[in-house]
Amino acid sequence: MPIQTNQLENQPINKLFYKFAIPASIGMLVNSLYVVADGVFISRGIGSIGIAAVNIGYPIINLTAALSLMFGAGGATLISLKSDNQEFKNKCFTYTIVLNLIFYVLIASLVFMFPNQIMKSLGATELLLPMVKGYMYPCIIATFFLMLSISLNAIVRNDNAPKKAMNSLFIGAITNIVLDYVFIFTLKMGIEGGAYATAIGQILSAIYLCLHFPNSTFRLKFNPKEIEWRLMGKICSLGLSSFILEFAVMVITVLLNITLSKSEGQIGVAAYGIISYSFVIYRMLFTGLAQGIQPLVSFNYGRRNYRRVLKIFRYSHRFCFISAAVALIIAKIFALDVVKIFTTESNLFEYTAKGLFLYSSAIIFVGANFMNISYLQSMDKALLANIISVCRGVVFMAIGIIILPKFLGVNGIWLTLPFADVLTFILTLIIFKVFGINKNLKKSSI
Repeated sequence: MPIQTNQLENQPINKLFYKFAIPASIGMLVNSLYVVADGVFISRGIGSIGIAAVNIGYPIINLTAALSLMFGAGGATLISLKSDNQEFKNKCFTYTIVLNLIFYVLIASLVFMFPNQIMKSLGATELLLPMVKGYMYPCIIATFFLMLSISLNAIVRNDNAPKKAMNSLFIGAITNIVLDYVFIFTLKMGIEGGAYATAIGQILSAIYLCLHFPNSTFRLKFNPKEIEWRLMGKICSLGLSSFILEFAVMVITVLLNITLSKSEGQIGVAAYGIISYSFVIYRMLFTGLAQGIQPLVSFNYGRRNYRRVLKIFRYSHRFCFISAAVALIIAKIFALDVVKIFTTESNLFEYTAKGLFLYSSAIIFVGANFMNISYLQSMDKALLANIISVCRGVVFMAIGIIILPKFLGVNGIWLTLPFADVLTFILTLIIFKVFGINKNLKKSSI
């Protein structure tokens, strides 16, 4: 801990950023590549109906990922804010794992008890239902390992091991990509092959992270008679904004799938499947950067090093803006080429490429929003972070999906997410101004 303390308190901000944020971002980008690989292999090996089926069932995986991100982010933030209290850190570590187990059992039970009702409510037709089940059942069985790997990733990063956190994502991604090819193309296992490849990758990633803890200071200690419900609630409260950001993916997917199914039919759902698979690269890039600054902000805020907190805020936003600008240029130039990676069906080419660029058009605001939410969350300002997250993922998305398609047709559907992100950025500026977030830190650092 003394070495870590010295680094986080004294090392230049740019070096800390590259040590923590860049590995987190690279890891998430690699993670996104295996999601994209899933889409490419399924689309190429099975066709647009396969990717439509996966896109309908995937919100359930998003829900479990959102929950585990909430538990991991909340637990890891508390661990960094009270970095000198080992007993408290052990409790946060233990409760993070217990919360994952409880919610996994609940969700898996519901999926296996009411599969038809759940899949149809997410937009599955009678034609797609068997394929959705074929993909979802193996994934749900392995979902606990996905949840465990996401939560432990945050804790390992806060335990001064950002490269291990990154490596776990590499292991899952490479395993999934290799097995996707073997199961779908070599063994002809269809959509179930894609699911098994994903499941095995998640299991290996979780096992790798678990191997970190025998040699760490963390200890798993759980006594049902001594549960601190308030601390469990604090973990959930502090991580709620992370949950909402990920859960918003589920809300957005369901809303757009239902809207596109009604207005555009299967071609619209298939196009959105390709767009969402492509956009996940951008989303994971900024999720990684946001996760990477959390240990830096939380530790220094907990030690009252407010001047360093402000430097981290400014540096991360500059880096994020440059990254987003490059991403937007890439989306404009290579949209059609990206679509052709996923499908050989020519009727999807121009239609999907246009949708991809419109859907990605506010990427600069996406990056800023993710960084601002993580920044607030890292300083234990959970309520403000949660308000911003709910407005982005639910309120503004709902307003956009109701209003924009009426005036712009299918283009309005693609512009719903950019609409939500621009409004979220404006709301965030207002909140920072009204509550004097950085202004108060400046005063306290004098």
